[in-house]
Amino acid sequence: MARSEASGGRRGQQDLALVGIGSMVLDRMHRTRRLLGPNEKGLLDSIPDFGPVQTCIGGVLLNQLGWARLFGISVGIFGRQADDDSGRVLRAAMKDSGIETHLDLSGGASSLAEIFVDHEGERAIYMAAGATAETTAAHVREDHSEFIARGLRLTTEVSQLPLDATLEALRVAHEHGLATVVDLDVLPSDAIKGLGDQSTLNAVLREADLLKPTTLAARELFPEIGSLPDLVSAIRNEYGISTIVLTDGENGSLLGDAAGNRWVVAYSIPKVVDSTGAGDAFFGGFLAGEALGLDLEAAAKLGNACGAACVEQMGAFPEAADALRERALELYDGPEPSHELWKELT
Repeated sequence: MARSEASGGRRGQQDLALVGIGSMVLDRMHRTRRLLGPNEKGLLDSIPDFGPVQTCIGGVLLNQLGWARLFGISVGIFGRQADDDSGRVLRAAMKDSGIETHLDLSGGASSLAEIFVDHEGERAIYMAAGATAETTAAHVREDHSEFIARGLRLTTEVSQLPLDATLEALRVAHEHGLATVVDLDVLPSDAIKGLGDQSTLNAVLREADLLKPTTLAARELFPEIGSLPDLVSAIRNEYGISTIVLTDGENGSLLGDAAGNRWVVAYSIPKVVDSTGAGDAFFGGFLAGEALGLDLEAAAKLGNACGAACVEQMGAFPEAADALRERALELYDGPEPSHELWKELT
């Protein structure tokens, strides 16, 4: 692995509860009075203490692992990044959060996102995938197989990572006996245009043991199906996926597995500051909950608590870790895990 950087050491087989590959992004946050349409102009409002631009840690996969790490589970991230100023900021945040890394630093540039947030908390995101888009299937297998083997579960995305690299990560994980998780974060049509082709996307979905699609992405897979529970069932049947966790904003999350479909309602909060990363926070909390021994519904409750805590701040990554963990635990009303890590948190 040329120009590599790794944090932590090889301690033993399957000593990481969760390993992941996907987007690691420096987010540039802008506050606007409304989201603009084509050929419109508008003024940016000042963000308190930051002026017109607030720089935050972000990225679907990195956000997810950061929120999972809040609850003490061991997590690691691998993939391609750049040895530039933005990459160094991102790696410092990973180190501070206790996220172990196994990174190839030969990428051309770190990933960047320009995010515009209105006063209702809704947002528009423009992404430059950078080094994440340069990752190949060969990089995954040749450079990271041993790191993947240290995990109990692999999580990846359909967002910025090329589909062939995503697929290879899933296949390597299954070869080593890991359960697999896929976050379908962009529309399938956008994934096909920018990340790969239809057959590779289909193969990615079939390699997922657990899939978290956004509602919009799920609807595009089966546009003829109106009911969300029926949609979840159709996705499970078509791709042979054991568990679906569909996120639907303020409506909460819809779970689908062999036991059937059921909703877990979202928590009510006073005000949405910024909806960026709410789904990432949800999924990080959900995966942490499962790692701590919670059942599907209780894990979704913990995920909903993290999503609610996330939208009360600007930015998606839990940089204010202690305060955000405390807020999520304040909202969470599910059963307490018996895991020792939970006892340490509470």
